[in-house]
Amino acid sequence: MDKQLRNAIKGILDTDLERRRRSMEPFVRATFNRFSRCLYRYLGNEVECEDVLEDVYADIWEKPERLRTVSTEKELVRTVYLYYMRKRLRQVYRRLNRHLSLSQECLATLTAPDMGLLEQASEEEFTEILKKGMTKLKARERRAIELWAEGMSNRAIAGELNTTVGAVKMLLYRTILKLRKMLSHYVSDEY
Repeated sequence: MDKQLRNAIKGILDTDLERRRRSMEPFVRATFNRFSRCLYRYLGNEVECEDVLEDVYADIWEKPERLRTVSTEKELVRTVYLYYMRKRLRQVYRRLNRHLSLSQECLATLTAPDMGLLEQASEEEFTEILKKGMTKLKARERRAIELWAEGMSNRAIAGELNTTVGAVKMLLYRTILKLRKMLSHYVSDEY
């Protein structure tokens, strides 16, 4: 867990209301993408995810005690899911699926879908995984991907590599497929 997130959690747990308020923004910034990915896999609707996340962050603000024992990002996602998200997800599920008959027992055991390693990885871990995959590429492929990741257009990449735009498109396409294949064991089966 990075230092900024650790400090934000400490601030949220503080008794001083002003420090808690100041710590909530960095906490939301550091966790929003991860929590929304988890919710999106479950709900499949960005608007519903944002609504649920809004309620989850309000619950965390009101009762942050559960975060006291969290030491890793994986524990954070698990704790937030178990103690803050699950209740909200059940409410949304009941509202969206009124026509489906699920027993209370099924709703009680409702669990989040398994996440692949890439979804559980922090940004640093993801960067490390990607670097490992990039080292296995040929120099021309790696350079094309690096330029593309910097936001350069296909025409600019073609100029840099002294080739045609069509060749760049094909090179990027094949390289992305190659990277995807190399990283496939990090991703869950749904992709």
